[in-house]
Amino acid sequence: MAVALAAPPAATRTGDGEGQSRAQIHALIAPFAKANSVQGYKSFAVDLALYAFGIVAVLFFDNLAGKIAGGLVAGAALVNLGALLHEAAHRAVVKSRRGNKVIAVISMTLCLFNYRLWIYDHHVLHHARTNVKGNNFLSPITFPEYRAMSSLRRALYRAYHSPSGAGILLYFLIERWPTVHFYPGSWLPQRFRRSALGYAALQAGFAAALIGVLISVPLATGASVAASVLCGFVLPYTIWFATFSMTVFLQHTNPQVRWYRDAASSPPEALSVHVGIPHWINHMSHYGLEHPVHHVSAIIPHYRLKEAQAVLAGIASPPVIFMRFTAANLRDVVTRCRLYDYDAHAWMDFDGEVTALPLERGAMRAAPPVGEHLPEQAEPASPGAIYRSEREIAARQQAALSNQENV
Repeated sequence: MAVALAAPPAATRTGDGEGQSRAQIHALIAPFAKANSVQGYKSFAVDLALYAFGIVAVLFFDNLAGKIAGGLVAGAALVNLGALLHEAAHRAVVKSRRGNKVIAVISMTLCLFNYRLWIYDHHVLHHARTNVKGNNFLSPITFPEYRAMSSLRRALYRAYHSPSGAGILLYFLIERWPTVHFYPGSWLPQRFRRSALGYAALQAGFAAALIGVLISVPLATGASVAASVLCGFVLPYTIWFATFSMTVFLQHTNPQVRWYRDAASSPPEALSVHVGIPHWINHMSHYGLEHPVHHVSAIIPHYRLKEAQAVLAGIASPPVIFMRFTAANLRDVVTRCRLYDYDAHAWMDFDGEVTALPLERGAMRAAPPVGEHLPEQAEPASPGAIYRSEREIAARQQAALSNQENV
């Protein structure tokens, strides 16, 4: 029996501002889209220090418990750096454009992510085509497509949707990381391949250097090489990859959320889920799960995300989708959101039985052609929309509202 998703707390319900236009929403969120360089660089320095401390602990603690603790610290630091790489790539951590790129490239290299692939996949495809089949993480297939698969591919697809949620990491390791986060796949336009190959070489060089240190130091000190590699490489990157894949999946897959076959969708914040976790974890991991407001303005820094999300939750129409992260709710999502009927907009199980009927959550908006969406820095005074065409529309709407107020 499916477990009902946790109801959002009162603070996340639509308030008196129900029915706000997108221009009004952008205007109300805009004050949060301001970087504080001191805060941004401090967050980056702390996360780097935590990662370095974890690796040093793995190398020089004599007992296995100390090495495991070091691996856990390094893994937590990678999760934090993962939040910063996302934010810095949007040029939101600090005020300097160059500073953001430095933070993004260093963080991505440590996290074994390719900067050039990230920019195109996340900015150009994900933000422009939120919840569109084929452009996003673990895009659901249809029942006929599932039945047409070979028995091996069906078994693999079923494994990706295992009730425990572990299959989400399996999907990431097999079908996402190799060609979306490391080496450029055929989906990347040719003009970006040379740059992507350079960043792949940087990733490979860092991984080789890290493994080399994790092998050479214990050889020199007489410690266990296996313990060093397992605690200094396998454990931290398992934590990071598992956290990243689970986060990306739950942010846009839910029985209440629609997916689309073509490049048209509800407003992207209506296709995003606010996943609730304990405050101390949320704070430690830079509020990365305060996600719907990120799709209103991608240049809100992590130290303002929680406040901005609270404002959005009070004015958004339809209401922001909220799901508290529990084992029961995770199981509910992965068992109900397996296949999708893009015509009837219905989630289905592997037998073709309907498990959820997500409602339309806003007026359909056509996503502009991908070519328009090369990432660019929004002006500090802009409403925070990332893409040129959407900013122009928002600006015209805001001007019309101002004219009405002056009459």
